[in-house]
Amino acid sequence: MQNPNYQIASLQQQQYSLPAHSLQDRVVMISGATGGLGTALSRACASAGATVVLASRKVRKLEKLYDVIDALGTAQPAMVPLEQDKAGPAEYAEIADMLEREFGRIDALVHTSAELGTPTPQMAIEHTEWVRVMNVNLTSARLLSLYCLPLLSQSTLGSMVFTLDYKPTAYWGSYGISKQALQGFMHMLSDEHDSKLDQQGYPVLAINGYDPGPMRTPLRRRAFPGELEGETVPPEERLGPLLSLLNRTDRSLTGVALAREQAA
Repeated sequence: MQNPNYQIASLQQQQYSLPAHSLQDRVVMISGATGGLGTALSRACASAGATVVLASRKVRKLEKLYDVIDALGTAQPAMVPLEQDKAGPAEYAEIADMLEREFGRIDALVHTSAELGTPTPQMAIEHTEWVRVMNVNLTSARLLSLYCLPLLSQSTLGSMVFTLDYKPTAYWGSYGISKQALQGFMHMLSDEHDSKLDQQGYPVLAINGYDPGPMRTPLRRRAFPGELEGETVPPEERLGPLLSLLNRTDRSLTGVALAREQAA
């Protein structure tokens, strides 16, 4: 099913890669950093010189990713263990306070966290699973955005990007609902900030979404256990439009839901 609100990424956006040192002296926070897309994005940003703030609830994977990025020899990353399925406002406020003390601002916030839950009919979803999936996929994104907005406003080129997935069909359970709500939240938040312009008339903060389509990730394997590896591509091949949004190659772009391709 096609999403009428999606804008298909241009060929230039699809093929975009970060120039060397293009994120030098910029602070990029990535939630869900240990997931398939989050890991690929973290490495790409670090390779371009960014100070990457890695947030994830999977502490062992977080520590391994930290070591991998630290070994690149670019800016030293930061690590933020975050139990998104359980954390409340106090934990997010504490993270924002830490970021302000350490960096004074952040230049980009990318939400890549995702919890699949169990694909099931809506009336069969267990309430505990509903709460867990909503906390990770939606509530966490809202709270992280809420407490990080003041830090993003300190950037001269702020960017917030939400990872989207259009699943308004049967049996996608709480995951499908959470992703629908996340896109709505992105559009509303952007609409509430698009009048705040810099001296050149561009949005001070760009807020956009990106649907990368099917990728070879652990979440995809859980959703489609019988899918052959060759039927999907690694997340590194779907980074182009996301990196373009993060680096604001089109400074006027905000409130847009980009897609690598139309969802089938």
